[in-house]
Amino acid sequence: MEKAARNGLIDYGRFVAALGVVWSLSQAPGSDVAYCALPFFLVLLSVPTSSSVGGLARRLLLPFVTWSLIFGLLRMALAFKSNDPPFVWWEWNMLLSGTWIHLWMFPFAFLAVVLSPWFRHPLASLGTACLTAVLLVVNGTPATMPFGEWSFGLIPVLVGIAYLSWGWRLAVITLLSSWLILHFGRQSQDNFAILAGTALALACLSWRIPATALSDTFGRLSIWVYLAHPLVIVLGQSLRITWFELGLFAIVGSVALASFIETVDQASRRGRLEA
Repeated sequence: MEKAARNGLIDYGRFVAALGVVWSLSQAPGSDVAYCALPFFLVLLSVPTSSSVGGLARRLLLPFVTWSLIFGLLRMALAFKSNDPPFVWWEWNMLLSGTWIHLWMFPFAFLAVVLSPWFRHPLASLGTACLTAVLLVVNGTPATMPFGEWSFGLIPVLVGIAYLSWGWRLAVITLLSSWLILHFGRQSQDNFAILAGTALALACLSWRIPATALSDTFGRLSIWVYLAHPLVIVLGQSLRITWFELGLFAIVGSVALASFIETVDQASRRGRLEA
């Protein structure tokens, strides 16, 4: 989307959702409820833009590769600390999922945006969401990463496509139809997370506020918070911080680290422009 058409609430919503993901992965009290932030964040991250495929790759795949290298180094350090072989942690599915569990979202979001034109017909988005729900009921969630995580993200993304293509009525029908199949077909905490997180994302998409420099900053910080927060959680765990305190430490530390990265990134961009 062009900046003039941007919804500032999406940037604020992504930031809040990123904090929810941090709280969820810290396993602090209430992490099950905070898990709803994951489909919320995924819907907003996958909003189609006017960017080319190359631009999308820079926005979504370059961070995936860069941070996979960073977390790969962290895994090597943890392996040395435990006197394990340096690559004992490596699995080939990490080529798609990344070297830390949260990175699966970026190649998935890239594919979702690139393939979204194929699902803009009402029957395509509604039918594919319901088919996904049926397959999850019949076959269960795939055990191999990242396909289990991708199957979790399919319905929220398809609901988002339905909303952006045809409005909230089709989006609500798509969400409720697929969720009812899940609700009556399988027992899983993912069911509530998909329903609540996606519904909140629809509300965020429906209510528009002007984009500002502040909302732009929060939007950029949301990505840094999501990418970097495992570093803070690992640090907190190494300091023997647990339970509620670990959640607070993770949120405060992740925002501080994200702000530092954003400052460095902006200074680097200015330096390249002046060069």
